[in-house]
Amino acid sequence: MNKIGRNDACHCGSGKKYKRCCLEKDREAERQPHHIEPSPEEKQAMLNPPTNMAEFMAALREMKWDNDSYRELAEELFPQLYNDYEYNDHDKMLVLYNMLIIWNGFCLKESPRFRKSGGFKAALDQLFTRALDISVTQADLSAKHDVATTTISKSFGQLNQFMEQMAAA
Repeated sequence: MNKIGRNDACHCGSGKKYKRCCLEKDREAERQPHHIEPSPEEKQAMLNPPTNMAEFMAALREMKWDNDSYRELAEELFPQLYNDYEYNDHDKMLVLYNMLIIWNGFCLKESPRFRKSGGFKAALDQLFTRALDISVTQADLSAKHDVATTTISKSFGQLNQFMEQMAAA
């Protein structure tokens, strides 16, 4: 979606400049919390994870992605997470698949912006290790994904806020 400039004609059709018409109203709407309701398919999918990485990757490729960088991050990170940590394969796959659904939903509903993917990779890594109760520090994740700990905190906060909204739905 193209972002409208302050001096462009307003999207409402009034003929006024955007800054003199709907800019403040749109900014206020962006500040309001968004209600997020998982679809019945998303709810059902969370209960039926793939049994192996080939099925997982097939499911990942079948998902709708508004931006190739979101899909590419998932294709690179999720197999890495699966291989990086020793844990029961079924539990790893269940957590990984639920994280994929969360990441996909987050991307579709929030359209996150990033220049480097390391912040969200580290945040998803942190989410994965917390879900499996694996002890990893933000400093470890910072070194692993070559990103500042503050960036990890910010990205993790965005994901966490999205998950809280999903849980409340």
